[in-house]
Amino acid sequence: MGNTKGPHRVALFAGAIAIGAATALTGVSPALAAPVNVAGGSLDWGFKASFRAYIGTGNGTPPIAVSDGATRNSDGTFDFASKGGKYDTAAGTATVNYKGTVVFSYPAHFFQITLANPTLVVDGDGTGSLLADVELVNGGAVASDLEQAEIASVVTTAPTVTGGDISFSNLASTLTASGAAAFAGFYAAGSDLDPITATASAEETTEPTDPTDPTDPTDPTDPTDPTDPEPGNGSASQTIKAAVTGGALTLTSAGSNVALSAATPGQTATGALNSVTVSDLRGTNSGWDLVGQVTEFSSTGGGKIPAANLGWKPSAAVVDSSLVDAAGVSNKVTAGNPVAPGTGLGASRTLCSAETGSSLGSSTCGAALELGIPESSAAGEYSAVLTLTLA
Repeated sequence: MGNTKGPHRVALFAGAIAIGAATALTGVSPALAAPVNVAGGSLDWGFKASFRAYIGTGNGTPPIAVSDGATRNSDGTFDFASKGGKYDTAAGTATVNYKGTVVFSYPAHFFQITLANPTLVVDGDGTGSLLADVELVNGGAVASDLEQAEIASVVTTAPTVTGGDISFSNLASTLTASGAAAFAGFYAAGSDLDPITATASAEETTEPTDPTDPTDPTDPTDPTDPTDPEPGNGSASQTIKAAVTGGALTLTSAGSNVALSAATPGQTATGALNSVTVSDLRGTNSGWDLVGQVTEFSSTGGGKIPAANLGWKPSAAVVDSSLVDAAGVSNKVTAGNPVAPGTGLGASRTLCSAETGSSLGSSTCGAALELGIPESSAAGEYSAVLTLTLA
């Protein structure tokens, strides 16, 4: 892949793949003070579970493919093998290169995204990043080609150091501003992404690990202990079990047609989007985003109104339930930013979203619509198609 080519805004997945690690490599043995070359290791990460689920419903053959040193884990995330780099535990820095390619294909939605060769960079000041080569093919043409783009950040604790090897486990990752721009508005900067796990080893070791000390046996109940239950006290207990299986992430609409008010050239036609309901019953609480984009408006007489002239003011609310929420779990939905006519829905815009940890349950989303009618417009009845995509 070369340097950036084509419109940067349409790089749907480019922004989402570069991961950063924000904690320095500290608190390790003085014996590892000098920089060491990386001889092995791996990077496990899935970007965003809801995006993988969205791609998985598509018509790619297959929707998600891995090659060149990347493999797919049983939970759907990806494993990239190390191919070199250095880390210095004394300075708290690391640059580790990983190899492998992941291709996300959705021909029905006119795009294919290729992610390759991520690089984990950890600076000594507690910040870091993950870089990757990302290419977007949109409508059969290369729309964006990025080389080692930085797209996300990671919050991390100090690594675990074992025999000269380092490892990070379940690091929380978030999308950066540059990643959000490269992602064409599908996800906002600061959106939660899947956690990552990364390892790097200086050299292979054949030293056996110390055996685990056996656990001391539990002392038997003292029959003379007054706190022990007395026989024949007449009480009984039953354990009740219920299997809760994951459901689906679904989108339903209250209608399929919207009639805007009549307007003359130079005025604004107004109306309301049919309310839509997003139900996240997957049981993973992994978040979701709902985005929309409209086609060009056309009249039967051949008139055209650009798609960018349709703006909206989104709204969102959680659907109330008569049941008590699960302990520690709450549902929260956020409406997207208003977009004015002239800079509107010709590009993908967020209608509403729910972050990881607060997406379970159902939410309704809507929007007030405003279509700016250019003074150069011919009279006629115009129509366009607004597509909402849930990921």
